[in-house]
Amino acid sequence: MDGDDIRRIVIFYNFYYTSFYYFYLGFTLKFLSILFLLVFNLFGAEVVNVSQKPKTDLESIAKHAIKFGTGNASDVYVFVDPLCKYSRELIKKIEANKMLQLSNTYYIFLYRLPRIDSEKIIQYIYESDNPKQTLIDIIVDEEIVDVENFEAKESTIKALQEIAAVAATLNMTQRPYMISFDRDSKYCRVSEGAASCLEELE
Repeated sequence: MDGDDIRRIVIFYNFYYTSFYYFYLGFTLKFLSILFLLVFNLFGAEVVNVSQKPKTDLESIAKHAIKFGTGNASDVYVFVDPLCKYSRELIKKIEANKMLQLSNTYYIFLYRLPRIDSEKIIQYIYESDNPKQTLIDIIVDEEIVDVENFEAKESTIKALQEIAAVAATLNMTQRPYMISFDRDSKYCRVSEGAASCLEELE
């Protein structure tokens, strides 16, 4: 092996290791850049505590609620099926008790019980010119409405889907279902089951 061969071998290995070094350096920098972006996104995002999530979710659909009362003591979120006997009794009590309405604000959501064919009547109430008055007419005054040929608008269906999505996270099985929060509190009381916002007793 002469001097030219040795030089060629040295040049080859220098080229090989230099290429490997820059490849490794480039890969490492790319990995660190990706890692930095992931960490930045993770800590830059707004984190909602699990105990606060039910209230945050409920507030996101409050625009779809039929409201009774203007009180400041508690915000009470109520899910009812307008054809459910017990739901109707609760709505009658809330509507008749003005003292309750002075103390609390009730957010009424119409949410169908699977065993009751109330989908069209729910859509009809939401799509009426005055959903609160229509709810009172049907539940309190027990007016009969014909909804056999009623066809809901896409916006009404979308609103009901948003309500159903939040309701599904609350693991409710009955109507009426109530979850209430004292004003400015993240803790709640529920009419059945459990929720992550329940206040722990010491």
